Amino acid sequence: MIYSNISHLKTCIIIAGGEVQEEIQVFPDALVLCADSGYARALQQNIRPHVLIGDFDSYTDSLPEDIKIIRYPAEKDVSDTWAAVQFGKEKGRTDFMIYGAFGGDRIDHSIANFQLLRAIAEENLTAEFYYKKQVIKNLNAGKKISFFRHSFPSFSVFALSEVCKGVTIRGAKYPLENAELKNSFPLGLSNEGSEPHAEISVQEGNLMLVLTKK
Repeated sequence: MIYSNISHLKTCIIIAGGEVQEEIQVFPDALVLCADSGYARALQQNIRPHVLIGDFDSYTDSLPEDIKIIRYPAEKDVSDTWAAVQFGKEKGRTDFMIYGAFGGDRIDHSIANFQLLRAIAEENLTAEFYYKKQVIKNLNAGKKISFFRHSFPSFSVFALSEVCKGVTIRGAKYPLENAELKNSFPLGLSNEGSEPHAEISVQEGNLMLVLTKK
């Protein structure tokens, strides 16, 4: 996780089967999981996961014999990525770094992963999704983050919950102070830093942040 100095004993890295254009960051002590064809993405970057999870309907090559595999039936109620999150949670991981959640030919898979971010937030977990130059992240009630303008010059803030109260944005071109955001209107779209660093906090509800690298 790039916004705090957390112990990576709590970190779970999940590689899914969508687009992965950026370098996947793997840290010591992090649990590394591949969801279905995310294993192909891992192989492309010479990453050896700890566990492979999924129904393997999209990964058709041979599976390794020396890596643990948790196989699910194709007809199930959860996505392979959500199954990987649940596995990580069972192993005591609370902070998720997820690659390959977006892009490709299936927009429904991308929508499912935006909903997954809300589900993660509702379980009081945290996640960062990485897609091209963007980091998509949840911010739970009572939390705040700050980031440097030179790293993320532009950003957007959306309500994951139906309503988010006590939303404060400082150090930005369009500041907010103790405001209310609803998930029916994108009031927090397209903001940018005005100070060396910006700070965002929320008192009630769960926010989604989209931070764009320069």
